[in-house]
Amino acid sequence: MPKEFGKRVRTIREFKGITREELCGDEANLSVRQLVRIEAGSSAPSLQKALYIAKKLGVSILELTDGKSLELPGRYKELKYLILRMPTYMDENRLRLREEQFDEIYNVYYDNLPEEEQKVITFVQAKFEVYQTANINFGSDLVEDYGDQVRKKTIYQLNDLILIDLFLICSIVSEFDEMIFDERTFDRLSLKLVNQLDHLPMEDLFLLNNVLLSCSHIAVKLEKYSTLRKLLDSSKQVMTKNQDFQKMPIYHFLEWEYALYFLKDKALAQEHYNQAILFANMTGDLHLVSRLKEEWEKDISQ
Repeated sequence: MPKEFGKRVRTIREFKGITREELCGDEANLSVRQLVRIEAGSSAPSLQKALYIAKKLGVSILELTDGKSLELPGRYKELKYLILRMPTYMDENRLRLREEQFDEIYNVYYDNLPEEEQKVITFVQAKFEVYQTANINFGSDLVEDYGDQVRKKTIYQLNDLILIDLFLICSIVSEFDEMIFDERTFDRLSLKLVNQLDHLPMEDLFLLNNVLLSCSHIAVKLEKYSTLRKLLDSSKQVMTKNQDFQKMPIYHFLEWEYALYFLKDKALAQEHYNQAILFANMTGDLHLVSRLKEEWEKDISQ
């Protein structure tokens, strides 16, 4: 389908005398480089980009697709959902399942995915490899290649959040090596992230929350407690808006660290520990319960 779609786009564009630069405009929705690949049939467009192209050309989407669907395969969307939503917490069984999920995507779906979807999978797998192996080389090149684009933005999309998440895990694993981590970049990202709630679709808020909590983890390590407070408040607003409380155990874990290390309030920390255990038990995640208990014992023994 990409070849037929690209051929139709180029034929209609040239017939109407529209240059690639005119069609792409400020390149906020589609870059000239992406359009070249789409027209050549070497890159499949996402539904969003296909709709944008159709609108700019003044034709219906059906005219460009010959009635064929641009919807992603149902099984691929299921695998993507599981990978993005279900944490492994370094549990061996979950890690093995995650590897199988990636294998299925690469073996069955990857080559026919739109470019934006391929980026999603590439970024997320890089994060998985960094997390599992503690080797930032799996992700540092991607952060370097795409980081400047994200730093210039004020409003984020799904792929931006995934790349930021990759940057954060590389920073943590490298123990904030200056080759990968820049504190000013972290501060700017944190400030932008707390203002994204009203700019993202509801289905992407879970990932915004993941990134907010990853930033919070770094803020604890760097003792940036005013930043931590803003990040945690924003995380709570996200969970209240989308009514998705899967990350409540992690949220309360970070709240207890804020209470212990900044407020010096052990009683408040104990309340948040109890809440973290309660929410973890509600999800039936015994592995997470065990991890939280270990972290609590470590924190109160210091």
